[in-house]
Amino acid sequence: MSPRRPCRTSQPIKFTKTLHDFIRHRELGLGKPLGFDDFISAKFYTNFDKFETVEKQKTTRKYGGVFNLEFSNDGRILVAACEEKSILLYDAATQKCFKTITEAHSNCVNCVRFLDTYTFATCSDDKTIKLWDLRNLRKETRSLYGHRNWVKNIEYSKSENLLVTSAFDGSVYTWDIKGDSENNTPYNTALLMNGIMRTKLTPDGEKMVISTTSGYMIIIHNLQLSTLSSDLGSFKPDIYRLMQLTEQNFPAGNIYNFLFHPSRRRNRIEFIDDFPNRAEVISSLQIHPHGWSALSRNINADESEDWTCVHDIQLREPSDYLDYVTVDESNELIDTDDEGFSNNYKPTDLWVGFVTNDLLNTERNSMPHTSRDLQPFRSMNSGLLGQNTYKTFLRQYPHYQNKLVRNLPRLTHYMKEESVGKGFIKEVCFSQDGRVICSPFKRGVRILGFSERAQELPYCLPTESKKLCTLVKMSDYHKDVVVCCKFNPVHMKLVSGCLGGDIVWYEPYI
Repeated sequence: MSPRRPCRTSQPIKFTKTLHDFIRHRELGLGKPLGFDDFISAKFYTNFDKFETVEKQKTTRKYGGVFNLEFSNDGRILVAACEEKSILLYDAATQKCFKTITEAHSNCVNCVRFLDTYTFATCSDDKTIKLWDLRNLRKETRSLYGHRNWVKNIEYSKSENLLVTSAFDGSVYTWDIKGDSENNTPYNTALLMNGIMRTKLTPDGEKMVISTTSGYMIIIHNLQLSTLSSDLGSFKPDIYRLMQLTEQNFPAGNIYNFLFHPSRRRNRIEFIDDFPNRAEVISSLQIHPHGWSALSRNINADESEDWTCVHDIQLREPSDYLDYVTVDESNELIDTDDEGFSNNYKPTDLWVGFVTNDLLNTERNSMPHTSRDLQPFRSMNSGLLGQNTYKTFLRQYPHYQNKLVRNLPRLTHYMKEESVGKGFIKEVCFSQDGRVICSPFKRGVRILGFSERAQELPYCLPTESKKLCTLVKMSDYHKDVVVCCKFNPVHMKLVSGCLGGDIVWYEPYI
C-alpha cells in the first residue's frame, strides 16, 4: 500500500455514534438505527485513497490516453478504451492487465459498454461499433456500420433489446443485435438533429437524455424506441430552442408544442437549459443509478470554464408543464407561394437548423466553389416548411399559435471545475449507490457529495440549486490530465485514467 500523500485532502465529518455502538446495537437484535447507512457510506467515501497495483502500469502509455473506463456488470473485469486504437482488459481483483487488443479499431476508441456479463461493445472515430465476447477475444463477434462520423456513445435498452448509438453525424441509431446476421446488421434511424454530444438511457429504459453542443439538454419521457423516428422525425430541436431564446414566433417550430404536452403518452419532449454558467458544449453525461438525475460536465464558448451539474429528470406534476410563454402576436403565419422563401438567398440560423452538417458539406462539395455559400440554401427553400401542413394544424389548434413552452428549472447541484486539458472530454460518474460523484480534477480526481455526510440525493434536494460538497480531493496521482473515472458497480473501488495512459486504482482505508 502506498503512504498517504500530503496532496490528499478530505472534509472532516463528525458522528454522534461510534462503530462499536452500531455493533452493540446489532448484538442486541435491534434494527439499524437512524442514520446508520449514512454513517457507513460517509466512512467509506471520505477515506478513499490510491493503492499500489500488482502490476506497474508502464506498458499502457504506448496505447495513448485512456478515454473511457467500464466495469463488467459483476464488477470483475475492467475495460479501458485507449487513444491508439486499443482496448485493455484488467482483472479487478488483482488489477492485472490480462488482455491487450492492439488493433481493436482503425482509429481511437471512444467508449465501452457492457451489454451483459460477457458481451461488451466499443465505438471509435473510425465510425464503427464492434461487439466482443469475453470468452473469445481473438476477434470481434460483429461489426456495425452506418454512422458517417465519429461514434461517441453506446447504450443498451434491455426492455426493447436494442443497441443505441450516437455519433457526431447528428444521428441516433438503434440496432437489433439479437438477429442471426454477423455482418451488415441493419439499423434504424431513431433521431436526427444537429449538435448531438452524448445520448444516455435511464436504467429502466423509460427516458432518453441527450446533451448537445448548444447549451441545453433534451429529455424524452415515456421512451419508445420503436416509434421514436416516426414521432419525432420532423422535429427540429435547434429551431425550437432558438425560438425560446429570442421569444419569436416561427410556424416551423411552435406547431410542435404538442410534443411537450404532459398528456402525451410516448416520446414526450422536455428541454433543460438552467446551468450556473453560460454553458456551450455539454460534453459528458451520466445517469443516476436509480434514474433520478442527470450528471453532466460542460464548458463555455471559449473553454475557460468547466462545470459539473446535476439536474433532476423525474416527472413533475402535469400542471407544472402547462406554463407557456406568449410571444409577439404580430408574428403570424403568412401565406406564401410555392417558392416559399426562395427570394431570400441569405443563410440564417433558422435554415441551418434544418440541415445536418454532413448534408451541407455534401451539397457544397458537389457545386462550383463560387456557388457553395448560397446555392444549398436556395435549393432547400421550396416546400421545406410545408406551409399547408402548418396552416392546417394551426387552424385546428389556434391556442398553440404564438405560444412557446417554458422550460422547468431542473438544476439541483453544481460545482466549478479546473479548466485543464482543453479539447478533451472529461467523463464524470456516479458511485454504484448514487450517493457520490467522481469528477476528473487536474491530475487526479475529486469525490463530490450532495451533503457532507454523503447522504442520498432525495434527502439533499434544496429549494434552490446549491454547490456540491467536496468529500475527498486526490491530486497529482497521475502524470497527465485525468479525463475519465469509474466506480466499480459491485465492490467499493474506483479507477481513473489520464491522457498519459496511466490507470490508477483507489479504495477506502478504514
